[in-house]
Amino acid sequence: MSKMPEGNEFSWKKRPAVVQVKEADLPSSIPAQTGLTFNVWYNRWSQGNSGKERFVNPYRLEPELHEGLTSGDKAGQVYFCLYFSKGMCCRGKKCDYLHHIPTEDDIVRLSLKSDVLDCFGREKFADYREDMGGVGSFRKKNRTLYIGGIAGALNNKQLKSSQIENRIRFVFGKLGAVERVRYVEAKNCAFVKYKHQANAEFSKEAMSNQTLLINSDKEWAERSEGSGLLVKWANDDPNPEAQRREKIEQEEESLQVMLNLLKKSQKVITGSTNATAGISSLGKKRLLEPSEAVLENQTSIFRSIPVSALNKLKKRKQENTNTLPQKERVQNLSSLVDYPSSEED
Repeated sequence: MSKMPEGNEFSWKKRPAVVQVKEADLPSSIPAQTGLTFNVWYNRWSQGNSGKERFVNPYRLEPELHEGLTSGDKAGQVYFCLYFSKGMCCRGKKCDYLHHIPTEDDIVRLSLKSDVLDCFGREKFADYREDMGGVGSFRKKNRTLYIGGIAGALNNKQLKSSQIENRIRFVFGKLGAVERVRYVEAKNCAFVKYKHQANAEFSKEAMSNQTLLINSDKEWAERSEGSGLLVKWANDDPNPEAQRREKIEQEEESLQVMLNLLKKSQKVITGSTNATAGISSLGKKRLLEPSEAVLENQTSIFRSIPVSALNKLKKRKQENTNTLPQKERVQNLSSLVDYPSSEED
């Protein structure tokens, strides 16, 4: 599984986000004329060519150059800037949304926020679109993207299958941890599976209509003459073994998110305990009691996890607690999250 370079993982926290493109240079919101009548409601032309031909986006996200702190970071924003992902945000550090690649901490915060919104804060739907495009579905987690139009995105550059697969892994790996990449030469397509769904959501928008050429390619100057990538949600793998593996991986991901939440809750409570030294016992109790909103968010997460996964988490947490010294074990008992009960408990 590919990972983000450690050197770049937190460097964006030391600098403000840059303006990716000046507002005056942004293209018109009205698309080029491809029909006789312009529909202002759907923002497209009718009675003519559909205008769905793929193109190469002139703007592109370069994480090592564009990531940085925004007003959204200071305000506690959890959602990401859609225009930043496309490389065309004109607000820079003044943007109200986040300008960086989703990290492990972001995954936890997004999980607490909502299950029906994507990483950009857009509402998901019950079912996928017929063409598997769009925001996606809230009924199931999907971490796999279908990548089409690879030959056109390479300007028909002749590369070996292994070279194309490595290039896809390199380009998409900049946008999050990639677990698997499979290139299907016969069908001119590939499948990219991310570790987290938020990274898949981010990458789907960032790589749509993008080229697979890189700066060192001699065809780079003519990249606009090719056709951009077609990025959609992948259908479920019909292979039973793949389905079984996917189920296990999703449970493991849920367990990891819960463990991260437990670690954060312990740090918060430990810090609160130190800060409340000298306060009355009643005051401490009120300060350390979680708010109703926090409890509601935590409960909503636990409902979405299978009982078997929760039992695994309880067992793992108990094993970790048993390895601690007796004094430290007693201190940590008060910081455990109270799991909802079930018939199997």
